[in-house]
Amino acid sequence: MSYIPPHKRHSKDPDRPSPVPDSLVTKFKKNLHFNSRSDKRRFHFPGDSVCKWFLIGSSGVEDEIPPYVKLVPVSSDSVECRNGVKPSILLNNHVQKVSEKEERTRWLLVAEKVVEDLVLAYEKAKNATEESQHVLRLVARFGKILFYGFSTDVPTSYLQHIKSTVVQSHGFCIDLEKERYSVKVSHDSRPNETIMCKCTIKEDGRLSMYKLDHNLVRHFVVDVSCIDKNLDMRLVLTAKRKFSTGLTEKEISSIKELLDSATVDPNVKGGLRWPLGKSSSGDGYRVFEACHVRATVYKNQTIRLRLRETDRFNERTGKGEINREVTLMLKDINTKLQEDNIERGFVLEKLRDALGVLWDFLHCDAYLTEQEPYLVGLNLCGTQKRKFLLTSVSQLSRSSMMGLFGVNLIIEEKDLRQCE
Repeated sequence: MSYIPPHKRHSKDPDRPSPVPDSLVTKFKKNLHFNSRSDKRRFHFPGDSVCKWFLIGSSGVEDEIPPYVKLVPVSSDSVECRNGVKPSILLNNHVQKVSEKEERTRWLLVAEKVVEDLVLAYEKAKNATEESQHVLRLVARFGKILFYGFSTDVPTSYLQHIKSTVVQSHGFCIDLEKERYSVKVSHDSRPNETIMCKCTIKEDGRLSMYKLDHNLVRHFVVDVSCIDKNLDMRLVLTAKRKFSTGLTEKEISSIKELLDSATVDPNVKGGLRWPLGKSSSGDGYRVFEACHVRATVYKNQTIRLRLRETDRFNERTGKGEINREVTLMLKDINTKLQEDNIERGFVLEKLRDALGVLWDFLHCDAYLTEQEPYLVGLNLCGTQKRKFLLTSVSQLSRSSMMGLFGVNLIIEEKDLRQCE
């Protein structure tokens, strides 16, 4: 069997923690931003895109973070660290017992919070669509807001709950099951432009490319921290650009040669292996990510539900990950919002209907564990840095946090000690 470098091997123990040291005595070399750097490579954000964050708790949509909510680092065996540092999550330290009806009523307030921005985002996206033949899609994803981005990885038990309970209660039926490989390539002269090659497997075990895609365009991203739940939600309006190849026949041939040289290998991260030196072409194209995808898609009259497992390896970062993901494609409201002269009241009603369905997807057992809080410095977008204990973040208003997209956390070595 061909040699597999250690960083590309699958761990034999899926519960084994990351080999990165778990010590908190790790100094940030760079400011830690809430938006994921990888998102910039995977998605395109227009200059007028909407990116927001807010919190929903016992009093509904919160403009101030309650004093009983704390910011805590996640333990080593829960998620992978980035830049040698574990991310943090918001944790509710005072869960109030209220009825299911009260919780659901509070949840529906999210519709009023996002309706204006969503309608505006659709108007701008439709103009761009007419010019570039984009296909719009409104989706909801579930996971956890981490203080380096949004993690869509959910536990296996949650997927089983969706299959055994939610699918039946909402009248979903299986639409299709699929398995494919996606390979992302870029050109040396255009490193920020991604070409995604979607492939199936031929009888001889080689890849067969059936589709080329561009990066998705994100016009609207709203993250909702659900502090009384173990899951958070991300609502996203994306545009899928129809691939208009300005590629020459020689360039397409180079990409196909890259794919033809790949070997399917379940023992490596990403599921694909290239011979040494064969993951790049003489014309400047090179593979930077491989992903094996297994997905089951369900549908009812208004929504498509996708349960997906991905095995991904990124050549640029040298890291691989296996994720289990739940995505809802809100096809009914997506169609309505693309109509002309749509009334706000009608949109609000449709949003509430959709959120009523999404509520049933927020039930999940705890799957992230936290460490003891520690001291950090907070750089509030250029204002004077000050120290505070992470046992309470009541001093931080929603505007100060800049929607989780403008705050930089700076952890200094001398401050990394247990709070007394």
